[in-house]
Amino acid sequence: GALPILHGSQGCSSFALVLLVRHFKHMVPLQTTAMDQIATVVGGADFLEKALVKLKARTWPRLIGICTTAVAETRDEDIAGDIINAKGARPRKLIDTEVVLARTPDFAGAMEEGWSKAVTAMIEAITLPGTQDRDPAKVVILPGSNMTVADVEHLRETVESFGLTPLILPDVSGGPDEAVRDRWIPIARGGAKVEHIR
Repeated sequence: GALPILHGSQGCSSFALVLLVRHFKHMVPLQTTAMDQIATVVGGADFLEKALVKLKARTWPRLIGICTTAVAETRDEDIAGDIINAKGARPRKLIDTEVVLARTPDFAGAMEEGWSKAVTAMIEAITLPGTQDRDPAKVVILPGSNMTVADVEHLRETVESFGLTPLILPDVSGGPDEAVRDRWIPIARGGAKVEHIR
């Protein structure tokens, strides 16, 4: 599973969560580093490290995607360095989890740019170029932010009808329906597996 984290203040994250819940009509797995006023001024490295360790211990995600907010970006923090330091300080607690950073402040670009940055960050952080033989039956599809769950499912079916295996990144097929369950699960299930992305 995967877990998105918004690195920023509680207010920024709450606003984004409210918008997503209103859109999908149910809770979505989204966490926050919940920086307070002091962290906003002096830096949020401690909040980021605590969030990574705490969420890893509670949910055991294979992938944690960190999206930055304007609060973290305005200070021009070295968030990539903070992630490296957190993994170095607590290697056993963050083992077997990929941590991907997408710098997505709301003052730079729109949804399409944020989507592109997130997909690019996943590819750059997870893939291991040149370590595997090419599989001629495998097709990589990078759907745009404008594609719906039904669009992605149709793409998958079309590629499979040719006897090929699609790897869709990000794979939102089954998206909102996948999240509706009898009980709350704080991690996104389904989608492309980290092992397949590598």
